[in-house]
Amino acid sequence: MSKFLSLKDIVLEVTIAAIYVVLVLAFYFMSFEVIQFRIAEILLVLVFFNKKHTIGLVFGTFLANWIGAFGIIDAFYGSFATLITCILLIMFKKHWYIALIIVPGLINGLVISFEISYLYQIFDQYWLNFLWIFIGEFAVVTLIGIPFKLSLEKTQALHFYIK
Repeated sequence: MSKFLSLKDIVLEVTIAAIYVVLVLAFYFMSFEVIQFRIAEILLVLVFFNKKHTIGLVFGTFLANWIGAFGIIDAFYGSFATLITCILLIMFKKHWYIALIIVPGLINGLVISFEISYLYQIFDQYWLNFLWIFIGEFAVVTLIGIPFKLSLEKTQALHFYIK
């Protein structure tokens, strides 16, 4: 088996995906619609430890959104937004703090606002939807995600798994 797809990697990415899905479903009431505070988004910080975690995050987003309010359409839009977010976070890893504050809200705001506008045919409310999604993403990632990342950095026992 190639180094990229070791058994450890597969198990870890499936575990990340499962945790993402569980967090979305546990906080379902605030994970969907225009105003959302998706707690599972704190897991985005994992890409700063290893870019391979993009796989688990995208797969987790796909599954959670497929199960969620809008089904397969949301699964594709959401996982696309997560993929772009992860790529940009990896690109701006050196300035992780600023990237984490801006990128998830910006990308999810742009993509998910379009999805909502398309599904509900409310393109005149695109920028308002963008603002609500950005605020929710910003709040979760800034208030919970940043402390989560800092905690993971200090927890040596987890480094074997997340790096």
